[in-house]
Amino acid sequence: MTKIYFVCGFIGSGKTTYSKTLAQKHGAFRFSIDEWMIPLYGEHMERVVFNHRLATLQELFKDSALQLFSLGVPVIFDFGFWRKADRDTFTDWASKVGAEGEVHYLDVSFDACKQRAFTRNSDLNGKSYEMTPEMLDLFWSWFEVPASNENVVWVQQAP
Repeated sequence: MTKIYFVCGFIGSGKTTYSKTLAQKHGAFRFSIDEWMIPLYGEHMERVVFNHRLATLQELFKDSALQLFSLGVPVIFDFGFWRKADRDTFTDWASKVGAEGEVHYLDVSFDACKQRAFTRNSDLNGKSYEMTPEMLDLFWSWFEVPASNENVVWVQQAP
């Protein structure tokens, strides 16, 4: 059974760096939402537009993942998976298509994530969104830390 890794964490938690390491370790193909959204659609946009474009890319990535599974290639979705409902939707999808899904949660404090995001603002290279303090506060209010009863691999990240 081919494996798919769902990398969960807040902005600045190190998801992309972790995903790259995971990809090398397992010979996996990595899909990073930000690395596609920004080149295709540019920086910030209205939330409803962002959500529509995000859903479109996620469906395309799922279709591509099916092709990779047929070749025996593991896949990594570096999407953030901020809400439990999103984690459940994707792990259910993996189960339906015969892949072994595994959620990896990067456990990093909000303060550390904020600091990393602000540091990253100075070197975005078209692969990350610029974040303001207000945006981070708003997005943190939307983030749902996985519960202890979720089947999640907890990854402790240095602050």
